[in-house]
Amino acid sequence: MTDQSIDTPSDDPVIIITRTFDAPRALMFKLFTDPYHLVRFWGPEGSTYPVCEMDVRPGGQFRLTMRFADGSEYPTNSVYLEIAPPERIVYRDAPLDRRQWQDTLPPPNMVTTILFEDAGGKTRIVASIRANSIAARDMAVKMGFGQMVMASYARLEAYLKTL
Repeated sequence: MTDQSIDTPSDDPVIIITRTFDAPRALMFKLFTDPYHLVRFWGPEGSTYPVCEMDVRPGGQFRLTMRFADGSEYPTNSVYLEIAPPERIVYRDAPLDRRQWQDTLPPPNMVTTILFEDAGGKTRIVASIRANSIAARDMAVKMGFGQMVMASYARLEAYLKTL
């Protein structure tokens, strides 16, 4: 059984999602930083990505457009803050239109840190999504954010078997 959990501390505006995968850390880091692989497992079942651009370096953009089965789309834009292969990725949300921010970003709504921990040949992923307030975190939880990440991890588990 793969360990997995979603935790939302009452006094901290963070969602902490953990799961252990039967794959080495270097491979797991690569899957999260290569658009070829990411589009094959990220998002809920049935979602696709007509846009997935990753400039994996501090200051680089991470742009995704998720398309759902009904044809609706959800574009997102993030900026990488830290890349430390194979152990850590940190990124934050950013306005979709770079012309709005050129050199200066507004304060983040969410900052995501993904840790890739070696677990004896397996990899324990600890994703910490820090919102700018407990209310914002609770809204993300209510909208199913944690379940979407867990759905992605289930798809990732299946994808690993094809590699």
